[in-house]
Amino acid sequence: MSGFTERLEEASKTTKSLVCVGLDPDSSRMPVPDVFAFNRAIVDATAELVCAYKPNLAYYEAMGLQGLEDLHKTVTHIRNVAPTAVIIGDAKRGDIGPSAEAYAKALFEVWDFDAITINAWGGHDTVTPFIQNHEKGVFVWCRGSNPGSTDFQDLQTETDVSSVPLYLKMALACQEWDANNNLGLVVGATVPEQLKQVRASCPTMPFLIPGVGAQGGDLEAAVRQGGDSRGRRALINSSRGIIYASGGADFAQAAAREANKLRTSINEVLEADGKGWP
Repeated sequence: MSGFTERLEEASKTTKSLVCVGLDPDSSRMPVPDVFAFNRAIVDATAELVCAYKPNLAYYEAMGLQGLEDLHKTVTHIRNVAPTAVIIGDAKRGDIGPSAEAYAKALFEVWDFDAITINAWGGHDTVTPFIQNHEKGVFVWCRGSNPGSTDFQDLQTETDVSSVPLYLKMALACQEWDANNNLGLVVGATVPEQLKQVRASCPTMPFLIPGVGAQGGDLEAAVRQGGDSRGRRALINSSRGIIYASGGADFAQAAAREANKLRTSINEVLEADGKGWP
């Protein structure tokens, strides 16, 4: 049976897309009050345009039990209308031993996510429980798209031969831990030089790349610096730029337009570099 990385590539190939839609429901911005109705409309409108969906668990947990029910219904709906799409639970969990095992069970077995995001700053034993199943993917928060990432992630650390920033040391460690070929990295589109450096050091790992759209990341650089040598194994995530493209009754159609625009822009870069879809 194929592993997570193969599943991710198949999802991208099916829709000829590297686009990942972040499903971050904010009641102050949604044009309809029902979270599941909002998500369902977004998914229905974009299913043929994107390869992945990334619900951020914080938004659903903040709504209590109803939010968790809406998340469950959203995951089920994606399975029904976009069966090849990869569903990423943006949880950024991180803990030791039995706690990490419990988080892994909850996210992969209870919620049935195909992949998750985690925080690995506790070291290898906080990562190991999440990567046991080769069919499930894990994206480690490596270099954030937010301005505050410089506070710690850019700090210089010593190695046997040189001094490297902490985010790069994290990336290299994850590459060593990736025995099941299901470990990836989160690196922001807002830091193209760091993205380039991490990709050069980790040439085959999948990257989840936030920061395009509302955060103003450089899309062309994200595609060129974030993809592997074939222009694959990169997920370009946009949340607010797609799901809140309109605050009116046409919000789903607007989301589809923005998702298609993003896919087209990405594919134009790939085509220009001789890495287009077959």
